[in-house]
Amino acid sequence: MSRWKTTGLAAAIVILFLVANRGAYRGYFQDDDLDNLFWTPHVDTIDYLTGLVSPVFSRKNFRPVGHFYFHVMERFAGMRFAPYVAVLQFIHLCNGVLIWLVLRRLKLHPLAAVAAALFFLYHPATFDAYWQPMYVFDLLCGTFCLLSFLAFIDRRWVISFLCFVCAYKAKELAVMLPAVLAAYEILVGERRWKPLVPFFAVSLLFGIQALISNANTNNAYTLKVSTATLLNSAIFYLPRIFAFSLASIAMLSAVSLLRDRRAWLGLCAALLFLIPLLALPGRTYSVYLYVPLIGAAVALASVLDRTKAWAALLFLAIWLPFTFVQMRVYRRAALTAADENRSYVSGLADFLHTSPQTTAFIEDGAPAAMHWWGVRGAILYLSKKRAIQLAAINDSEATALLAQPHLAVLSWDQVTRKLQITKREPDTPEESYISMRSGMPIWQFGDGWYQRENFYRWTKPEARATLRRPEGALKLEVSVNIGAIHIRDLPKVQLEVFLDGASLGVQDFTTAGWQKRTYSLKPAPAGIANIEFRTSPAFHPEGDPRVLGIPIGGFGFVDDR
Repeated sequence: MSRWKTTGLAAAIVILFLVANRGAYRGYFQDDDLDNLFWTPHVDTIDYLTGLVSPVFSRKNFRPVGHFYFHVMERFAGMRFAPYVAVLQFIHLCNGVLIWLVLRRLKLHPLAAVAAALFFLYHPATFDAYWQPMYVFDLLCGTFCLLSFLAFIDRRWVISFLCFVCAYKAKELAVMLPAVLAAYEILVGERRWKPLVPFFAVSLLFGIQALISNANTNNAYTLKVSTATLLNSAIFYLPRIFAFSLASIAMLSAVSLLRDRRAWLGLCAALLFLIPLLALPGRTYSVYLYVPLIGAAVALASVLDRTKAWAALLFLAIWLPFTFVQMRVYRRAALTAADENRSYVSGLADFLHTSPQTTAFIEDGAPAAMHWWGVRGAILYLSKKRAIQLAAINDSEATALLAQPHLAVLSWDQVTRKLQITKREPDTPEESYISMRSGMPIWQFGDGWYQRENFYRWTKPEARATLRRPEGALKLEVSVNIGAIHIRDLPKVQLEVFLDGASLGVQDFTTAGWQKRTYSLKPAPAGIANIEFRTSPAFHPEGDPRVLGIPIGGFGFVDDR
């Protein structure tokens, strides 16, 4: 292929990629991104260099190569999302070039190499890698694995070793790279083993430390090696390598029938890089296939190399439309999550600008792509504080926060997709009526409540709250939202309400929908009243581990007129 044809083809691939992924620039930060944006700028550059050369396994999951990306990007881009994506996509395209170079070093046909590179660049399993900054670790791990492999093929041992260390310090998946290089020597190379000694020494050093650190832990990053665990993880990952099961089976069959050692090298590389993922059943995400797909690309190119040119063209004619269809589905979900996170963080920013003295926060629901560490990272980053107090409403720590003089309750409204913040100062009065549609005075909720869901909040079979009883109040109102499944499983739901320990009576609910019930009160002086809700029977919805009482949309004292 001439230089002009190569340049034109490369330009066309880049333009096609950027056009297909232009929606990524309308995305937004996810929870891991916000957490990294908070702390990485405060780490000195020398600490990243120290982490890079340190032989000690990081128990805090410090990945200096990947985290340095956030360190640099935050300094130049702040909270502007587009530059983060531009760098991600540049790295990904560079990885496509590196795959092309690896395949050409393996003397594969140019058209087969192009098809395999496009297979890697447009793979639907790894869309997240060049849409979300938090997956920069996978991108950079792939970059340095490819650089190490290229240098190893060219017999530049020192450069290859240094790139291997950088790959591991980007993501621990690279611990399997020495085994991949050994497979190269066995299947394709000259079987020179001495250069591999430092690679395996470093791999064993970190591997043994990881196993020791893994002992006596039980979290999402705990390695679990059992037949059931490995099988379930394999069932999750293997079909996704070629995006659908039949293609995976066909690919494996084609490789097994070939005598081409390069095809076996690619298959070995994919499976070797996959091994650490199989032992992490708590972290099964298709984007983690980014590095194993390097091996899959080598295997694919080897299969296409044995056919005529039309086979590669036919593969691209099927593969590219398929991935673009998948991308449309992914883009819709990704941009929905981005809009929700942007709205949430924007609401936080507005509040923190006007209430800088607030340091205690209770999280009462959040967007699906925003976990508590993302909320914490956003608050710390936007407020420029080094420490805050944050707890979810269902956590035991939330009770202690209710005593804080400056408290903010962060309630996410899934219907309007906006953040509602209720602020309490030392002189904030108690509410006499609480509506789940507006601000949440969580400090008036006692035991027995779950997180808010749209315009209502589920209670446990018993739940408590306090209200300010106005002068002359003679009625208490409760608004509930009985669901169709709820009333199907429990034809009659009974709610008994207590005021200061005295029963106000029992009300029955036998139909679905929004309903209000009122309870008559005896005259009593104004003041703080204790409310208790008792629901029977308890509701156990299928697939939900919670024990539920009744979904309350609002309750409080109402005017008797």
